[in-house]
Amino acid sequence: MKKLTLEDWERKYIAGPVSEFDQKNTMFMRVAWDETVNGKLDDWSFTGVPKDKAGYTQQDLAFRWAARHGVNMGLFNISKPNVAPLNQAISDVLNNPQYGGRFTRYRSPDGAKVDVKDPEIMTRDIKKAAKFFGAGIVGVCKLDRRFVYSSSYLGGKNEIPEEYKYAIVMGYEEDYDILGHYPTYIADAATSMGYSQMAITNSYLSEFIRGMGYKAMDCTTNDVALSIPLAMQAGLGDIARNGLLVTPEYGPRLRLSKVFTDLPLVADQPIDFGVTELCDVCKKCAKLCPSQSISDGDRTPEPNNASNVSGTLKWPINAETCRMYWGRMSKPCTACVTVCPFNKVMTGWFHKVVGWCVDHVRWADSLYVKLDDWFGYGKPKNADDFWENWRPDVDH
Repeated sequence: MKKLTLEDWERKYIAGPVSEFDQKNTMFMRVAWDETVNGKLDDWSFTGVPKDKAGYTQQDLAFRWAARHGVNMGLFNISKPNVAPLNQAISDVLNNPQYGGRFTRYRSPDGAKVDVKDPEIMTRDIKKAAKFFGAGIVGVCKLDRRFVYSSSYLGGKNEIPEEYKYAIVMGYEEDYDILGHYPTYIADAATSMGYSQMAITNSYLSEFIRGMGYKAMDCTTNDVALSIPLAMQAGLGDIARNGLLVTPEYGPRLRLSKVFTDLPLVADQPIDFGVTELCDVCKKCAKLCPSQSISDGDRTPEPNNASNVSGTLKWPINAETCRMYWGRMSKPCTACVTVCPFNKVMTGWFHKVVGWCVDHVRWADSLYVKLDDWFGYGKPKNADDFWENWRPDVDH
């Protein structure tokens, strides 16, 4: 590969005066107004019709359109010039099914449903689709209504229809190196990206399920129900002393979202890989919490304020002092994530061996915590040269 100067590029590609091009002459727009073109086909929409043929089934078609679900996000950017006429033109296309193609929102024909002969296979397909749409890890559990919020913030009881029987729970990895720059604003970018990724993934996966003729309720961040107990039931991980879900893949370095559905699926099983035992002896997050909001005692079902759920055995976080600290810092705090011994990139052989030992040789947990300290994990990184040295294209 070689780089061209602009003069080289001009000589290679420009043959004469370049005339300005009108957006309405793009082929996607011409079908909406140019009679010399739109009469040549009865249907320009390329919506597609489900067929009884591999690659063309209703499930395949729903998958295709779910992946296209975000196409309108860029079209309505308010920073674009002449945005009002553009919106009107697109609206004309959207409202005409003959020309809808690129912007059509797919729905299953005549309420048809994909026939789920084997829920286990459908569960496999849903997990693959969720990862394609952006999730790092995916699990399924039956919807445990004990963890659905009794009412929404705006008032009114949260009444989830009985047909919603399953929760698809997804996790989104937060960048290890970015988080290491706590307590700066830089670290919070990793958390924020997790929330942005879940908005896209949830929307696409929900659209995929609806395209197959089933119902889907998009529940991002902390919406509709408690995420951590459902994630535990879905086999993604276990709750730690810091009040966060810890997973074998990412430790506590992830965000969670859910999609509730009536699609027939197979639930995963909860897992135990030594989190509770290590947290019993570690206590690093409690010692290093800037607001001292993390308990250094034993697990208890008793809440310490209104922001804790009663009846679940855990280390209750003092959410009041934690949130007050965020307010004083004008940013979320990620210290308890970064100092956690489970917060590693689990790709190297050494970390894999230690991870195995934490699960299978639990009596040596105090040694693992000492190793974590000796190797200097969890210390804040210097942000002075962040932009100089940051390499987002390198896997860590």
